[in-house]
Amino acid sequence: MLLRFTFHVSFLIFTALVYLPSATGQSDIGKIEGQVIDKGENLPLSQQLVALQIRKEGEDIQRHETVTDSSGAYIFEDLSTAFDVHYAVSTNYEGKEYIEQNIVLSEWLPNLTVNIQIGAFTDDPSQVKVQQHTLIIGLPPADHAPDGAVSVLELIQVENTNELAFQTSIANQPAGVYFNLPNGHENLQLDQASKQELEISVNQLIANQPLAPGTHQVAYSYLMHVSDSNLVLSRKLTFDTAQLYVFISDGMPLMPQSRILGAGRQEQIHGLVYTIYATDPAHPLSTNQNVDLRFRATTAAPPPQSSPGETARKPSDPKMIALIAIAAALAGGFLVAAIFKIRPPAPKPSDDSQTPQGAPDASWLGKLDAADLERTRIARLEMITRLEELHEKREISERVYKRLRKEQSDRLAAVLTRLNRDGG
Repeated sequence: MLLRFTFHVSFLIFTALVYLPSATGQSDIGKIEGQVIDKGENLPLSQQLVALQIRKEGEDIQRHETVTDSSGAYIFEDLSTAFDVHYAVSTNYEGKEYIEQNIVLSEWLPNLTVNIQIGAFTDDPSQVKVQQHTLIIGLPPADHAPDGAVSVLELIQVENTNELAFQTSIANQPAGVYFNLPNGHENLQLDQASKQELEISVNQLIANQPLAPGTHQVAYSYLMHVSDSNLVLSRKLTFDTAQLYVFISDGMPLMPQSRILGAGRQEQIHGLVYTIYATDPAHPLSTNQNVDLRFRATTAAPPPQSSPGETARKPSDPKMIALIAIAAALAGGFLVAAIFKIRPPAPKPSDDSQTPQGAPDASWLGKLDAADLERTRIARLEMITRLEELHEKREISERVYKRLRKEQSDRLAAVLTRLNRDGG
């Protein structure tokens, strides 16, 4: 397949994208199409009303409708491929809404097929797996009172391995997945995508729609208080979990008291330093298991697990890089802002040192020499190649894949522009 021509093909493709501004100017060339199928009868539904909702931040939601043909097919054309435009396709059948949300088109994938399956669900929880559950612990927002609070970000990658949507029942109400929250959480915030899918109920987040087949991401943040030198994030798991990670940002005086977490190691990721703890992948966590996530506040920051000379090296585990990159992309501005909230406040730059908006990587690009630029170019291409591989294997969702590709291509474009300028 074409995606196998990894490194060099990716370079040619993205070089072409960088120097073809006329192609990037086309913003209304996308299309969403698919079929509405009655899975119970295994038949297409004709003359079925299908609605398209178009969401763009700061603008009213637009709604368009069409009707399926004799083969159950529908189509919506002339759609924007802008990354900040989200679509939802839905239909109502026998009093129940079926909806596919958070659809994003792009210039690389302008056409998507979204089939809607009617009347068929699985309620087998063993078909739902949490592949990665990550907690990022850091400082609260700068404007928060100094009352012992910390900021916690949770990122969950969950997969429905069945070919049918998963639906369970909570308090006699149909629901998709649900996740328990720690006691005492405050100021819970959902990322923009999760707001449309999750509802808050006491100490739970509950999906208001069945979980479609495939991989999905959930992101949310909240505040917790350290009480009697203890931070307790323990909870009961609702689904089997392959691996759980805890990131503690540099300078946070917290040490895990849980036996399920291995020894910590320090990593620098996108300029931020974390001490990272993880469960043993050979011993996954089980549904209904009470997970011990207790942390003890110390008088000093946790000691590094590597020597100072090794602390600033690149992350040694590519999966951890992908984890942070995917997490940052899946929630867009919300998650990026939340990650930077947990950093210690930095001195405000002077007016003449501020970076113009819209210049990718401009804050650090000018500081790189020729060798660093070349290494950065190779790193961007390797990330693009890795994304292609993950997408081909269906290990990341379409939405995450498309956002990451845009981010990496923009950053690659900035590097290529600098290389061409310096070379000229």
